Parts: sequence; structure tokens; C-alpha cells
Amino acid sequence: MNARGAHSLNSSLRFLITITAHVAILARGGATASCYMKLAWSVICSLAIVDLVWIAITDLRLAPSSWIALVRVISFSLFAALLCELISQRLQGKNDPIGRLLKLVADCLGTVTVAMVAFALLAAAVIIFCCLATSAALPLQDLRLAALDASLGFDWRSFLTLTNRSDLISSVLLVAYQNTGGVVFATMLWLCLSKRLERLAEFLAMLCLTAIGTAAGMLILPAAGAYSLHQPALDTFGNFGTDAGMWHHELLMQFRSAHPPLIDFDTPNVNCLVTFPSGHTILGLVTTYALRDRLYTFLPALLINGVMIISTLPVGGHYLADLIASGAVTALSITLIRSMKRVHSGTSRSGDTALAGAI
Repeated sequence: MNARGAHSLNSSLRFLITITAHVAILARGGATASCYMKLAWSVICSLAIVDLVWIAITDLRLAPSSWIALVRVISFSLFAALLCELISQRLQGKNDPIGRLLKLVADCLGTVTVAMVAFALLAAAVIIFCCLATSAALPLQDLRLAALDASLGFDWRSFLTLTNRSDLISSVLLVAYQNTGGVVFATMLWLCLSKRLERLAEFLAMLCLTAIGTAAGMLILPAAGAYSLHQPALDTFGNFGTDAGMWHHELLMQFRSAHPPLIDFDTPNVNCLVTFPSGHTILGLVTTYALRDRLYTFLPALLINGVMIISTLPVGGHYLADLIASGAVTALSITLIRSMKRVHSGTSRSGDTALAGAI
């Protein structure tokens, strides 16, 4: 390859890297959005490194199909996001209706792709970490969590029986619990389509920060869940299903055994190994916070997620202590995000002032 060809190749690579970084940090959303996304990707990469190091020193392995799934998600998403960005740049400045429409579609699809791949990679990193932490087989802390509930005056058995009495209440709680993922997806999609990129980046950053709290919590207080501890009679929870709160239990015990299974993303309930804190509660709080400044989005989110958080007790088999810990993790994440924004805004204003003085 001659010098001109090598220079052309290097230029093309630099261009692709620049465009990739521009897309990945949602640069079109402004400096604050980029700052949030840098935090999100830093957390995702850090969790991935921890997973890889931990897997390397244990006998636990990731299923080949899961490796293939990760490669496909990353490669396809990278291609799709880059294609959308290149189309958007090509249509920049077009004033005809078709051009503007195509640019809008390209921008939306590119943003959705970035959000979805960030969420998917975060979920994968957290699932792998949870499987590794579960396989460490640290002593279960269900008795301690139940004692915390008792000290707060909360009787889990009585609450389970109460909510199970009404077919309507139990059905609403069950539906709310089962559709948590749909609410998260709808929130991301809404923020993408409404072009609120800073809020979307904030949402993703908060999901990443709370993931750290979830990982730390399950290491500090690993638990099997309230159903496993209390062993309630079927007639006290039958409306929630015969396996309510216990669908994860067999897999949990398998990972805690001397011969844990492969980490396989296709395994049912592999994302349900965490009891403390409550992942559903964290997702409900974060999505509600993301939709906070529009009444027509905040009020439905508050209602739906409020019901879902209540459902984590009888349907998910969580202790009240799990929910309180989830609230603390979310509150700390919100505090960090807000502090980060204040610092970034202050730095930006200082830079603008210095530039104005120099001019």
C-alpha cells in the first residue's frame, strides 16, 4: 500500500471513530447529554471489565450463544447507528419536505439504536455480574431482612393474604409487575421520539448508576426472597400464580451449587436472581423521575409505577427492606446526577465568561 493509500485509510478510520463517538455520546443533545452518556458508557465498560476478570478466575462460563448474541447486538447496532448518522449528515440543510422527513427518521432511529444498545449491554453486564455473585454462594440474609421488616412493623404474610383476597387487586398487581420492561422501553422510546436527548442521556446514566447499587446490594445482602423464607400456603397467594416469587429459586440454587450452569441469556429468569435491592422498584422510580416535568407523562408514570412497586411485595416476593434500599439507591443516584449537572453547568458558564473576556 502506497503512502497516499495509507493516509486515505487512516483518514477513513479517524472519520469512523469520530462519527461513532459522536453517535454514542448523543452529541446532538448538547454538552450535558454527552457528559451523561460518557458516565453511562464508563459504568457499562467498568462492569464489563469486572465481569471478564471475575469469569477468568472462576469456573463459571458464558454460553457460546450468549457471546454470539453480544457480538451481533454490538455489530448490528454500530452499523445501524452509523448509517443513520451518515444519512442525517447527508441530509443536513435540506429544506424540502421529503428531505426533512428522512432526516427526522434517521435522527430518531439513530437515537433509539444508541439507547437500546446501551440498555442491552448494561443488562447483559448486570446479568453476568449477578450470576457470578450468586455463584460465590455467600450466606443468605433472608432472616436479617425479615427482621428488618418486623422492626418496621411490616407483616409480609398478612400483606400477601390481604392483596390475594381480591381478584381485581391481585390481577392489577400482577399485570403491573409483568409489564415493567414495557414501561422502561416506552419511556426510552418517548424520550427518543420527543427529541429530549438530554433527558434520555440522564435516564440511561441513572440506570447505570443504580446498577452499581444493585450489584453492591446483592453482594452485601444476598437473599432467596420472602416466599422462600416464609413458605406461605397456596390459598394465601394463588391469584398471583402457583410459582409466584419462586420462579427464580431453582436457578438461584443451581448457581449457588458446586456445579453452576452456564451463564445463558436465553435461560428463563436469569435476570431475576437479585432480591436485595428490588430491581423492579428501581426501574419504576427511575422511569417516573425521567418523566417528571410533563403532567401528561408524569401522572400516568406515577400511577403505573406506584402500583408496580406495591406489586413487588406479593408478586415478586420482596421484603419491604428491599424496597427501602431501592429507594435509597435511586435517591443517591439522583443526587449524583443533579450534582454532576450543576458542576458541568458551572464549568460551562465559567468557560463562556472567560471566552467572552478574552474576546
